[in-house]
Amino acid sequence: MNKRLFILFALLTASTYSFTQGIPFLRNFSAEEYQAHNRNFDITTDDKGFVYVANFEGLLYYDQAEWRIIHTPNITRVTTLYRDRKGTIWAGGYNYLGFIESNDKGELMLHNAVKKGNFQGVVTRIWENGNQMVFQLEDGYGYTLSKGEVKEASQRLLETAPDNEFIDIGFGLKAQTTGANGVNILSNGQTAYLITEDNGLCSNAINKLAYNGKGILWGATNNGLFCIAVPTTYTHATAQEGLRGEVLSIIFHEGTLYVGTANGLFFMDGKFFRQVADMTHPCWQMITTPKGLLVATSNGLYLMKEKTVAERLNDHNTMSVKEAQGGFYTGESEGVFMNGDNGRREKIADLERVTHIYIDKKETIWLQNLYGIIWCKKQAEKAFHQVVLEGDKTVPGMIVPTNKELLTISANQTAPIPYPQMAYLDKDGATWLTNSDGRGLYCIKDGIKDKRFTQQLNAISEYNVRDMLFFDRDRLILGGDFGLITYKVKFSDPILDSSPKLFIRSVKLNGDSILWGGYGKMPSKLQRLSSDERNLEFTFALDNTILIKETRYRYRLNNQSWSAWDNEQEAKFPSLEPGRYTFEVQAMDAYGQVTQAEALKFEIQRPFYQRWYMMILYLVVVGILIYLLVRFRLHRLEKEKMRLESIVQERTAEVVKQKDEIEEKSKSLEQALKDLGEAQHELIRQEKMATAGKLTQGLIDRILNPMNYINNFSKLSCGLLKDLKANIEDEEEHMDKENFEDTLDVLEMLSQNLEKVEQHGLNTTRTLKAMEEILKDRTGGKMAIDLCSILRQDEEMLHNYFKEKIAAFNIHAPFSIPETSVNINGNPELISMTIMSILGNAMYALEKKAARTQYTPEVAVTLTQDDALATITVRDNGIGIEESIIDKVCDPFFTTKPTGEAAGIGLYLSHEVIQDHGGDIQIASEKDNYTIITITLPILQN
Repeated sequence: MNKRLFILFALLTASTYSFTQGIPFLRNFSAEEYQAHNRNFDITTDDKGFVYVANFEGLLYYDQAEWRIIHTPNITRVTTLYRDRKGTIWAGGYNYLGFIESNDKGELMLHNAVKKGNFQGVVTRIWENGNQMVFQLEDGYGYTLSKGEVKEASQRLLETAPDNEFIDIGFGLKAQTTGANGVNILSNGQTAYLITEDNGLCSNAINKLAYNGKGILWGATNNGLFCIAVPTTYTHATAQEGLRGEVLSIIFHEGTLYVGTANGLFFMDGKFFRQVADMTHPCWQMITTPKGLLVATSNGLYLMKEKTVAERLNDHNTMSVKEAQGGFYTGESEGVFMNGDNGRREKIADLERVTHIYIDKKETIWLQNLYGIIWCKKQAEKAFHQVVLEGDKTVPGMIVPTNKELLTISANQTAPIPYPQMAYLDKDGATWLTNSDGRGLYCIKDGIKDKRFTQQLNAISEYNVRDMLFFDRDRLILGGDFGLITYKVKFSDPILDSSPKLFIRSVKLNGDSILWGGYGKMPSKLQRLSSDERNLEFTFALDNTILIKETRYRYRLNNQSWSAWDNEQEAKFPSLEPGRYTFEVQAMDAYGQVTQAEALKFEIQRPFYQRWYMMILYLVVVGILIYLLVRFRLHRLEKEKMRLESIVQERTAEVVKQKDEIEEKSKSLEQALKDLGEAQHELIRQEKMATAGKLTQGLIDRILNPMNYINNFSKLSCGLLKDLKANIEDEEEHMDKENFEDTLDVLEMLSQNLEKVEQHGLNTTRTLKAMEEILKDRTGGKMAIDLCSILRQDEEMLHNYFKEKIAAFNIHAPFSIPETSVNINGNPELISMTIMSILGNAMYALEKKAARTQYTPEVAVTLTQDDALATITVRDNGIGIEESIIDKVCDPFFTTKPTGEAAGIGLYLSHEVIQDHGGDIQIASEKDNYTIITITLPILQN
């Protein structure tokens, strides 16, 4: 009876909050889930997100990733918990008082706090008083604990025990345990929520409550554990609150919240929903009219005048209803109808299954059916016509109401907004939209997305919203297959306000050995692991429990790609290779907040046979083996080498001997071939010369004798003409003057002709003699001669022969002749003649230049030698030779002198003589500057 009276009182005091608040999200933890006894005596939390439970089997704790249990020394139950000012968790049980501490690995363990003294009984309460701990037993006796010593407490000290009946959870809210009647959440002394087994609570028998300061209230019961998101931005109503079926429509009518679902029409009565009798069919749409609430259902159109009384207006499947002047429009299976207030019913459009009817500011009527086909009719038009999207009548669309106009959005459209499945225009002119799947609710106004709600709405982004209601500019009520969710727009959610913190809760080796227990300050690096410790498991979690949407995590190893976001709180890495690793993990909470990455380094050692010193040992062993192998091979090679050297020496001696013989024979043969070649060349040349010489010699002999007669007779005739001229001059007085003068002219002309005949005859004779000179044989008379002696003779001949010219033009003629002999194999007469011929040309060039230019003429002769050649250089600074004819000066009968002065065979004969001696002659000259003639002759060897 008392239980029923309490619940009735709570329902009456909470009625003003009912429909706008609903029930906070909660979660139960069964004994199967936390793997301990179902009976729990006490519960508390810390600022790291750990939840501690006094369980019948021991001390439970939850790190938001997994449940673990710590047993007392005698494996007895833990009956009470207390968190002191320093954050230390104290635990009391049967004959036991201790506190929780962690070891170096971050593992939690119970430490017995009693070092001196004792007590008998079950500890039921623990609290602080100054610097000492006070605890009370089940029998009422109390004790103090200071520095490990237990003493009996006075009655006055026991009266300082805190009152734990109410838990302050902020925002003017307090939580109260009701013994066996669930959790009572009070707001300013009145019940805001009463959460019982009827709302899904695991048990009404609640022993203790604990608030974590971050929007989560924990409770310990006789049948499990629970947590409730309170205070919260979101509350909800489901089948446990009497609301059955997927929510299709929501409306607030005459102070009552009505909800149309796939199972009928419901209205909120206190904390629970009640169904309207006889309305068990899907309720597609509802509107408020002066006559009452119109409800469009699959079983017809209903008019609600009272909460429990519904009048059926027709029996047609009605999917939409819209108030109009003089009546209302209904979208039915067979088309759209105008239903007049006078009872008249008229079909205005053939479009079937219309789900949305709109009338814009210009009185244009817009229709949209279940398949996304849109029709419209302007006020001046008589009939509806289809609105074609993207030029294709089959493309579905959606009518989106905004504060300015109605938008038609095609299924493929992304601007100005993506295609939505649900659109709702609130009284403030903001449009609420989902994506094409009915999820991801967001708000736009004046074409701009309202970012105020981004984080809060992210928590419900995975819910499929079918309809919504924005009530009193403060509460957003959403409906769908999840029931109802109420979103308090202006409420500051403590979960959102507290920045989430991510922790690596445990690191396990081979599934059981703990490397890191998750409590305290996590090291930056784990202890070094051996080569066979390669199977690691990491668990991780935020420091808070978020109930409306699962927290998502992702992780990576060694800066590789992140894993996909999911709700798994465990990462397993089997059979890791030896090496250094960095494990990183990130979390994204229900509101889309992403934490910083938590990192933990670890290293797996290589097997001993892969370690550096073994590598060195391997290298040393391999080196020794290679050394021994090399020594063995060298020894064998040494013996083989000695044997081969002996053979090589023998063979070498034979080869050297044979080589010397071959070289000697080769030299002999080479010299013979050379001599043969020279002889052959000389024979051919001589044969040619002999043949040409014989022919030419005969011609010269035949021509030269007549030319001598011509020259002689022309000279005699010239003398006779002189005598004849003298005789005629003596007879001048006896002759006619004209005849005399004519006779003298004839004689003068005849004299000139004879002189020309003589001149050309002499030239011809000179040419013939030159040809005769060319044909002479110059191959003989060669001997070993000293070029130095020949040049000294030529120097003397030059100064004697050209004495007058040297004196007249002040010509310098220095000779540079070595003191030592320079021997060649040659004809001394021809060599001397050649040098004198070249010197004669040089003197001619100096004379010609000196005759027209004032300068110091010089002809210099230099003799040098190297290992194989003797070089004679004749240089003059005379008139030089033009570049265009320098290649022709050694041709026979080519001369730059007047015809009467030279025959043009001097350089030709010189070139022939030098070549006949196996040498060469080179000419270099620059017009009016210099001429250099270089003669090279082979030196006589040995």
